[in-house]
Amino acid sequence: MHRFLVLVLMMVVCGGSLLTASAAAQTGERCFAETGYCISGSIRAYWERNGGLPVFGFPITAQHVEMVEDRTLQVQWFERDRLEIQANGLVTAGRLGARYLELTGRPWQRGERTACLGNSRWFEETGHQVCGAMLDYWNANGGLARFGYPLTGLIEEQIEGRVYQVQYFERRRMEYHPEYGGTPNFLLLGLLGREVLRLEQDSLAGVPACAAQINPALKAIYTRVQLGRPLGCPTLLPGNDLPASTMAMERGQMLWIDRQQGPPMLVQPARIFAIIAPGDGISFRAYSNTWVAGQDPDRPAGTPPQPGLFAPWRGFGKVWSQDAELRRQIGWAREAQARPDRVDFQLFDSGILLVHLREAGYSYAFGNPVNPGEVQVIR
Repeated sequence: MHRFLVLVLMMVVCGGSLLTASAAAQTGERCFAETGYCISGSIRAYWERNGGLPVFGFPITAQHVEMVEDRTLQVQWFERDRLEIQANGLVTAGRLGARYLELTGRPWQRGERTACLGNSRWFEETGHQVCGAMLDYWNANGGLARFGYPLTGLIEEQIEGRVYQVQYFERRRMEYHPEYGGTPNFLLLGLLGREVLRLEQDSLAGVPACAAQINPALKAIYTRVQLGRPLGCPTLLPGNDLPASTMAMERGQMLWIDRQQGPPMLVQPARIFAIIAPGDGISFRAYSNTWVAGQDPDRPAGTPPQPGLFAPWRGFGKVWSQDAELRRQIGWAREAQARPDRVDFQLFDSGILLVHLREAGYSYAFGNPVNPGEVQVIR
């Protein structure tokens, strides 16, 4: 009997040791060569228990102390999330969807119920609904605890140079990726951990919080605009590498931008700008391009006052011929043909439009057309 009790005691001790070893194996350090960071303890246990790499991505920081919504917490950032150890020891996911909208100048607003295809669920708490595959994913992968309430409807957003349909939730962003149609990757979780961390670091360095939304071709000139007010955040998707042309005038330049080939949100008549620079200042006028090939003459009637001057052509010529004040201010063209160029542009919530001419190598900042003097050349 004594030997039996000793055997039982040894089994208990050994079993306890095995359990302790097992727990240590689950919560010990696990490192990733891809980013050079490790996870351990309760954050590792949460990461592995709730989907691992496909759900959270690789760690992109070490575990550290951080202020989160007025609370000091142990946190660790991942490509798609930020995991937080609460005061009671529970691990939760950060509210990165809400934070990203805030940092990019788009704090969430209450929505309205609209029709959508497939099954749907409307949330009174935010006024937004979730539909179809996104609702299926929300239900199957943790629902409210994992994603939180929807903060937007289904919207279009540019991500890494491509436009996708996305929806923001308190904690995540879901994205439809048609390039992966017919595979499980058709619906992906956005890389909000990486994006929000970069925005937070930029804000500490004085970079605008909405820097991620600024057309990359315009970032170098964003801080050089001096029109009397901050540009603020972008209000529309950028136009990249679009057809344009310029024509040198006696006292300035004319610029045409083919905005009909821009992003869907920017489709509108092509725009002509007349930049008037007589030598003692600069101003501008903006026009819609109404010239139509085959219906309007290539050049307006009239004889230049001297050799080496020309009547401007096509859209430039139509605008010039119909505006006597412009003709007086800008003069005749100094070249027979317009010069082709490619432009990048973006409109900001200040009402200022930035335009970068790739071939010419300089940029314009256009303000409100009702104030002709609100223009700047940035070289």
